[in-house]
Amino acid sequence: MEKNFIHRLQQRENRAYVELYDYYFARLHRLAANYVFDVETAKDIVQSVFVSLYERIDTLGEDMNLGAYLSVTVRNNCLNYLRDRRVEDKHKTLYLQASEQADALDWLDDEEVIANIKAVIATLPDKYRKVCELRFYGNLPYTEIAAQLGLTENAVKVQVHRAVQKIKELLAGADGRIIGLLVFYEVF
Repeated sequence: MEKNFIHRLQQRENRAYVELYDYYFARLHRLAANYVFDVETAKDIVQSVFVSLYERIDTLGEDMNLGAYLSVTVRNNCLNYLRDRRVEDKHKTLYLQASEQADALDWLDDEEVIANIKAVIATLPDKYRKVCELRFYGNLPYTEIAAQLGLTENAVKVQVHRAVQKIKELLAGADGRIIGLLVFYEVF
């Protein structure tokens, strides 16, 4: 979008808001739907982000990246929605089902990407591999993984985080899409 676009928004130019909505809504809605797996909830989240932007536009700098700001805000609102409704495990199950059937989400359209992630998980040191398999394939909550492996819940969370970091390092040169996919794993 043009450089003075935020200035137009700050001047409460109605046409600027229509352009903003037309330009970003579909992308932001897809992003939200990939998190919450409900198109109506995703629509509500995106609309609330636009309302929030309208209310806060005067506090934003004219040189900021509006697309990045909106994307991060949508992502954060989705994560807050999931946290508030305690649907992390349900969401994880749905996400893993989608990743198993790689064509279920248009941004996960390559079975090779999923195969690469699985291959790298198989090469991780035992303690990381075990927690990844239990968490990502078995969809077990941290408490159950901790009980099975004789660890604390925090130790399991740390090992999952470190495993995801290691997977990112190992796959960084292979395919840029993989890094974006792994960001999701790191969130949970």
